[in-house]
Amino acid sequence: MFKVRASQIFSHAMEDVVAAKKELDAGAPFTEVVEKYSTCPSKKNGGDLGWMPEDALQSLMGESISEKDRGNIVGPVHSQYGYHILLISEIENQTTEGPFKANTSMKELNLQWPEAHSHLFKKFHIGLPVIGYGPEETIGSVCKSQNLNTAEVLNFLSTEYFDKYIAVITPEELDLKIQSGTTNLALLDIRESWERDISKIEASIFITRENCESTIESLSQEKEIVLIDWKQDRSPSFLKWLRQKGFTNIKCLEGGIDAWTEKIDSHLNRYDIDEDDGYRYEDIIEEPDHTH
Repeated sequence: MFKVRASQIFSHAMEDVVAAKKELDAGAPFTEVVEKYSTCPSKKNGGDLGWMPEDALQSLMGESISEKDRGNIVGPVHSQYGYHILLISEIENQTTEGPFKANTSMKELNLQWPEAHSHLFKKFHIGLPVIGYGPEETIGSVCKSQNLNTAEVLNFLSTEYFDKYIAVITPEELDLKIQSGTTNLALLDIRESWERDISKIEASIFITRENCESTIESLSQEKEIVLIDWKQDRSPSFLKWLRQKGFTNIKCLEGGIDAWTEKIDSHLNRYDIDEDDGYRYEDIIEEPDHTH
């Protein structure tokens, strides 16, 4: 998987990009042609679009990208937005650190993530009946026997794993961790402020749009992070976002604060959310009085 940095000359007028391409072919500097013809806001930065995922640029170009395309000028290309001429200025390999290593056995891989074998078969044809593998073989040995790049396969596995696998921790397991006094635990409450006013786990950190950046910067990537929402409805997407930030040891509280209140701390108020009417304080669920 690559990330790509590109610059563009953009115009809604085909004749402008054709004229721009002729000047580029004649040796005119790209930035000068950007200044003359481009109508994109990126014009003020010499047409620089910044870094983007490989797929984003491929969808615009309509063709695949490889490292040999660095420095190439592509286009004119027609999209739903207009006409583009693209300069591929930089290409970098993106690697995703995951739980799998070259010495991970295929048996371990299957136990940790059963779906991995389907992904390997679809992407690399690993596991074909003619060229199978034994359970004690490792990812590295299988890649070697099938002439595949081990780093590429590991990166693919990690990317797919983090995209599809949502780790959870039960209320009971989290309670044990809190009671043990572990210092390697961070509880992030990702709910709305009104929800937190109703009930909260005291040890949790309330993360908002306003303090999001500073909160993330304050967390060590070695920490085990547990995400708390209402009923585990919002935490999976937040988990994926944190993984993109480089955090790997993240779990969602299974069932959210609602399950925590039911199973661990019945003194907390429970509440409901009416999706039609929006969030309301009146939706607090009245708990029975346990004192009698």
